Amino acid sequence: MAEAGVVTFLVFAGIAALFGVGSIVANRMLGAKRRRSYLGATTYECGEEAEGEAQIDFPTQHYVFAIVFVAVDVIGFILALWGLSFRPSLVGNNFTWTPTLIAFGFTALALAGIYYALHGERRWVV
Repeated sequence: MAEAGVVTFLVFAGIAALFGVGSIVANRMLGAKRRRSYLGATTYECGEEAEGEAQIDFPTQHYVFAIVFVAVDVIGFILALWGLSFRPSLVGNNFTWTPTLIAFGFTALALAGIYYALHGERRWVV
């Protein structure tokens, strides 16, 4: 006999798939007719001719630091939730090392990922 969680998941997945397929079918049946134009085969469909070189030197330092900022925020959020969840096991006589080791392991793994992301970044933008 299947568990209730499996049945609930299968019903949800079926409804999601039905909604997705139904949306595509409804769009094909009720949507606007496709207009064919020679501009659709060009690089930009807005009608403007492309000028200049498309390959430019695009600085990525700002995006790397934005991603690292988001990663540090996520680490702080997860560790704050961890601290709230395991507060009873960290105080008093029933102190256990398992939650602490999990937190340090998670932090070390996250910091290793951040170091790996910044390792190739030679130019620091301040």
